[in-house]
Amino acid sequence: MSETAPELVIGIDIGTGGVRALAADASGNIVAQAQQPLEAPTRREGPVHEQDADSWWAATCAVCHILMAELNRRGRSHHLRAVCVDGTSGTLLCLDAQHRPLRPAIMYNDGRATAEATRLNELAGDFCSRMGYSFAASFALAKALWVKHNEPEVFARTARFLHQGDYLAARLCGRFDTSDYSNALKSGYDLLDDRWPDWLAREDGLRERLPDVVAPGTPIGQLAPSAAEDTALPAGLAVVAGVTDGTAGFLASGVRRPGDYNTTLGTTLVFKGLATALCRHPRGLIYCHKLPGASPGSAMWLPGAASNTGAEWIARHFPGADPAALDAAAASRLPTHHIAYPLVAAGERFPFLCPDARGFCVPPAQGAALYAAQLQGTALLERLAYDLLDQTCSASGGAVYATGGGSRSDVWMQCRADATARSFHRPACAEAAFGAAVLAAAGCIFPNLWEAMARMVRIERSFAPNPGRAGAFDAAYEQFKHELHQRGYL
Repeated sequence: MSETAPELVIGIDIGTGGVRALAADASGNIVAQAQQPLEAPTRREGPVHEQDADSWWAATCAVCHILMAELNRRGRSHHLRAVCVDGTSGTLLCLDAQHRPLRPAIMYNDGRATAEATRLNELAGDFCSRMGYSFAASFALAKALWVKHNEPEVFARTARFLHQGDYLAARLCGRFDTSDYSNALKSGYDLLDDRWPDWLAREDGLRERLPDVVAPGTPIGQLAPSAAEDTALPAGLAVVAGVTDGTAGFLASGVRRPGDYNTTLGTTLVFKGLATALCRHPRGLIYCHKLPGASPGSAMWLPGAASNTGAEWIARHFPGADPAALDAAAASRLPTHHIAYPLVAAGERFPFLCPDARGFCVPPAQGAALYAAQLQGTALLERLAYDLLDQTCSASGGAVYATGGGSRSDVWMQCRADATARSFHRPACAEAAFGAAVLAAAGCIFPNLWEAMARMVRIERSFAPNPGRAGAFDAAYEQFKHELHQRGYL
């Protein structure tokens, strides 16, 4: 295939606050892109976080109309080959027999299912040891069990549990019985044996409500005429099985060497390493996604996890502020003596598990000083995560390929490199939607996923750690860990 072949693919990313979509060619050039905000969450209070799935579809349709208008203007719409959707990991939807949502979706960071997670760990003890993780309240299967225990009438009417990305792909192609093994991980799918495990039968009603599972990048259908009318995408367009948003961020990152990491910094922090074997954490804090391997019959593993900490604090503490102005004001204050843990809501998942964790800044700060402290605090949490991942995976000091909205800030990228003493690389397109487009290309243009990544992903800029700042950031890191220990979080 020629580098200048006209084929285009579309990647769609469903995030916490909006939908992004882009069309890319086989060389990784972005031909068109668009975004659309979601409506406000249906409910977010305490551990509860729910969204209306209809708002996902409305935003997806709106963003596709914008995208297609640009492609039509450029005369490129007839070059489209496939579309792929990624969504938040662990978000669960209950559908009835007519594929209609029975209740608002339970979002990835909803924390109500703690008792159900404990029950699953009791049921699946051997399985958890084998897979190297423990079920948590954030896992989709724990949420499904919560529905069974707390909303039995909804559970009785549920014909299918689907994940967020599954549902949007289903709305596109009309196939409501399919997931991929990236999204299905947090529903208990056995990634080693490639099947739903037998122990699920010990909890009546779960297994029969779970979808069939295929490998990411597998063509699962064609765009249905009704979806073509709603979205303006061409009917018959191939729909490819997707991945979680964190895994899509990994595909956009440029990671190619085992021992290196991808961090997607958006509302939350999602960590993914690259390994040739499944990695197991003794307390189950790490889980391994799986991707089709670089050679037939092989698989590559993505050890990692997701933190509740991320960039959400910017909207909370600095609403409407100019990010560039904030960066400029913070740059001269880094490193800072203010030690911050920039968690917005209660509870942390990784690199430590603490349902009662709260954010802090010691001593208190305001304005640019607070902004600098929060930038640094996010980077110090990253360092804690990489140290834990290195220990678990027998790796040492790998580079980081940064994706997500937070990677756009040069000041933050340099702070992260300095605070972690690792080289940071930013791809030309650091968006999960681009990772979904890479996966779409792997399903219809390239012979495999790794060829698609090699041909489409380019590094735009690299940030090396400044040795002159190493001592100050080391001291800040030790103080950061001290403050976490003092509060019982570590």
